[in-house]
Amino acid sequence: MKKMSDNSTTNRPKVNITERSLLVAHGQSKKLADIRNRLQPDVPVEVSPLPDKPLLTGLKSEVAMELNKARTLIDERINQIMRDFPQGKKNRLFGFRFGSVDAIKALAIKSAFKTLSIDQHLVKMNLIADLDFYGHEVKTR
Repeated sequence: MKKMSDNSTTNRPKVNITERSLLVAHGQSKKLADIRNRLQPDVPVEVSPLPDKPLLTGLKSEVAMELNKARTLIDERINQIMRDFPQGKKNRLFGFRFGSVDAIKALAIKSAFKTLSIDQHLVKMNLIADLDFYGHEVKTR
């Protein structure tokens, strides 16, 4: 077996690795944001539509009204969050950050408001805190 000499390493071409970054950080350019907004129309995201028939049977009218307010706030917040994500990755990025939309709706209203950072003073939380999005009572441990 032949021994390799040290001069073989000098014959190898040298490789320089340089890291390139964007000239303008993402979100720092108003012109790029304007172009991005023009390319992505501001269409609300379809978040599992509600059926035409009322889902809130068996609840007192005051509780049903507050639950409808809470459901509207939750849907609006989900749409607002998803609107900020890129077009093809809305559900996946929302899922990474918050869990699936169905999982959020299965939580108790109080937990869903906390997860989505919705102000709890917009509804009478003491009436609906233990109900889920559909008006069913959520069992807590």
